[in-house]
Parts: sequence; C-alpha cells; structure tokens
Amino acid sequence: MSFFFDSQEIEPDKDTAFLDAVVSMSSNDSSVFVGAGALRNSDVFAAINIIANDLASNRVLVPTSQALEVKLNDKPNSNMNGRSFKFTLAAQMLLSGNSFALITDNGFQFIPNSQMTVQQDDVTGELTYIYTPNGQRSRQIAPDSILHFKCFSQDGVSGISPLYALQDEVALQKKGNNLLKGFFDSPSRNVLQVHKTDLSSDAKANIRNKFEQANKGALSTVILDDSMDLKGLTVDEGLLRAISTNNYSTTKVASCFGLPTSLLGVEPVHSSVQQSVMQYYESSIYKYMDCFTSELSFKLGKQVSYDDSRLRVNKQQDIENVIELTKAGVYTPDEAKQKLGGNAID
Repeated sequence: MSFFFDSQEIEPDKDTAFLDAVVSMSSNDSSVFVGAGALRNSDVFAAINIIANDLASNRVLVPTSQALEVKLNDKPNSNMNGRSFKFTLAAQMLLSGNSFALITDNGFQFIPNSQMTVQQDDVTGELTYIYTPNGQRSRQIAPDSILHFKCFSQDGVSGISPLYALQDEVALQKKGNNLLKGFFDSPSRNVLQVHKTDLSSDAKANIRNKFEQANKGALSTVILDDSMDLKGLTVDEGLLRAISTNNYSTTKVASCFGLPTSLLGVEPVHSSVQQSVMQYYESSIYKYMDCFTSELSFKLGKQVSYDDSRLRVNKQQDIENVIELTKAGVYTPDEAKQKLGGNAID
C-alpha cells in the first residue's frame, strides 16, 4: 500500500473549514491545510507576504551556470518573471506545505498543487509524480524533473504548512472578529416586553415588526403604552475591549512562521523592534532560503545559494565590526575602506 497525497481533493470554501480550505491525506497523518482562503486572515496574509517577498526579491546565485541563474531570477518561463515565479512558489509552500515546479528545457514551469499527485511506494520508497493539467490527460513525471519545495516535513516526502498548528488560534481570532462585527452591525438590541400572556409566535412577530416599523431610524422617538416595557441589551464593554486588544492569535501566527511579533504589528516586550527585526534577518529567513537552495542544488546538480546582501539591514553594526577588526589587525586600513565602500576610518 503506497503513501498517497492527492492535492486535487480541495474542498470549496466553507465557514466551518479551518481557514476555508482543507486537503485530505489518506496516510495516517492528519490533514494539511491549503488554499487562498487562508489569506482572508490578516495576520496569515502579512506573515506569508513578508517571507514570500524576501524569498522572491533576493537573487538566487548559481556560480557555475549563468544561464541557469538567469532562468531562475529573470525569465523562468514565458508567462512569469523571476520574482513572480519565486513568490508564487514560496506563497504556495507556506500555505499548503508543498509547492511544485516542472524542470523544462527552456526553464521552469510552476505547477498548482491541484494538478500534482505524489505517491511513494512503501517497499522501495520510490516517489512518483503524476501531473494532470486542466482538461488534459495525466502523465508521470520523473522525480528529478520536478522541484518539490517543503518547509516542514515528517517523512521527507510531503510538506506540512505552519498553518496546521494554528487551527485553534485562528478559529478564536475569527470568533472574536465576528463578535465585534455583529456588535457594530447591530449596536442596539432591545427586549420589548408586552404585559399580556399567551402570545402566539405570529402575534409576537407581528408586534415586533410593527414596533420596528414605527420606530426605525437612529433618532426616532420610541412611543410605548402602559402595556409595554422596553429594555436595552448590551454587550459587556470589557469583553469587547479584550477582543479588540487581544494579540494572542497574532503572536501565535508570528511564532509558527518564525517571525518577530513586531513585523505583525505587536510591540515586543523584552527587546526593541530593531533587535527583533535583526534577529529575523540574521536567522529566521535563512531557514526558508535553505528550503529553496537545498532542493535546487539537489535536483539541478549545481551549487546554489541566495544573495543575502540586501538583508543586511544593520549597516551601523557592519561598520563597527569592520572598525574593530581593523584595530585588531585583521584588516588593513585599505581593506577596511574597500569593505565600507571607500569610507574613511577615524
């Protein structure tokens, strides 16, 4: 019996589905969550946008093949530029845990997860990729002709999205947002008490409709007779305040994606914003970069790395490091000037 990951079985958007999209796996593992519906959560959108942009906007280097480097970064295929290609692969990997690209003679072709099926034989461990373009017949693709990116995997075959760990947190955030939305959609809820027993359902509905019709409008004057009492229902202000200021879900989203909370708008407690951002650019983003470069090196048989020069945001620290190394005799003054772009050292 083989492992089977069928990403064609995508459920339509539903309020009851976590992040509105679920892909079922027939192995003993739990479900993997995918789909653009996840991007309706602002924290998830921000996290994926930050990481995918960093992976897309920095150049992939292939020192031994300039032609291959151009294909990866400038024109992977006739429909996408290099940035769009890398961004799409990164976003899909973060959403579903997997993203695919076909290696062609002319470059690389992005393959939606809905068109790719991966099978692994239990005995030999051999992988089989089945590619089914829309409206066309399925065909088997050799593993060395498919780029398969995954940021987290239990078996090395299928990836799992960081969203998988966020079911409870995102559901809690959604319920809180719905409560706030309901409060502002209907800020005034009242109980109209009629001093008469044994009112039928139709009679209650009729009284309610006539009362609302007679008193509709924000500044309407409510007129009651002795047979009626009107009481207002309110939502506890403390609860509304707690929901509107709750950063628990945002913090969990940041944690699962390896982002400092400051990048999602939450002020850090024990460190400055600058320190948090530096930590992300010095460690976290490289884990995602390695997901790309390791797969590219493995499948293309070339040394592949990321040009991370644009991520070195702390220029002042670089200057101080060069100065200290120059004082220690590691660099000569001329070497230090060259590293600092010709700036003189005091």
